[in-house]
Amino acid sequence: MKAVIFDFNGTLFDDTRFHIAAWKRYMRKRFGVELTEAEVRAQFIGPNNSAIFQSWFGGGFTPEQAHAWSLEKEEEYRAAVREDPENLRLIDGAPELFDLLTEQEIPFALATASERPNVDFYLNDLGLARWFTLDRIVYDEGKLASKPDPAFYLEAARRLGIDPADCVICEDSLPGIEAARRAGAGRIAVIDRTVPREKLEAEPGVSAIIHDYFGFEPLLQ
Repeated sequence: MKAVIFDFNGTLFDDTRFHIAAWKRYMRKRFGVELTEAEVRAQFIGPNNSAIFQSWFGGGFTPEQAHAWSLEKEEEYRAAVREDPENLRLIDGAPELFDLLTEQEIPFALATASERPNVDFYLNDLGLARWFTLDRIVYDEGKLASKPDPAFYLEAARRLGIDPADCVICEDSLPGIEAARRAGAGRIAVIDRTVPREKLEAEPGVSAIIHDYFGFEPLLQ
């Protein structure tokens, strides 16, 4: 494999519980909607926020309104993360893997449904700026179709100048796995912290199910 493309939320940062808490809190405060954790996991984890609002409300709002709602929800998310600073760290082995990729001159990028304020938060508060610049981060600017569409991964591969068939794509969600598969990823590695392992084992095209990034090197061969 010639390159690695990472999803971020749930894949490099074990933050699904923070997104669940934020969505439940936000939908209650803004719309008076009470959501269960199961509902959030099934409908809100994976796609970008605009796609989530479209799916949930079926239209009837402008793109500007959806963007404003998205920013409000992500404020709730960052607040939830900052309430638990002990867990403001990358998944075990990720820093070491980034160092290894850098040393071996293997290009890598992020493809995340997060918007710019969250990307800045990750670069600064999680220390991603040590390894990533904005040109190697494909994030939600309202221009690319949401996962499971492969657009984010195709754009990340384009920026790296590498065919997706020569890339390992790292994911954690079912829509993300489908996006990686549709992008034509050479290998798909899946973190087992968001979706039950038995469901991941049933997903076609998954090369490896991992819990952290120690021992990742064989996937690069």
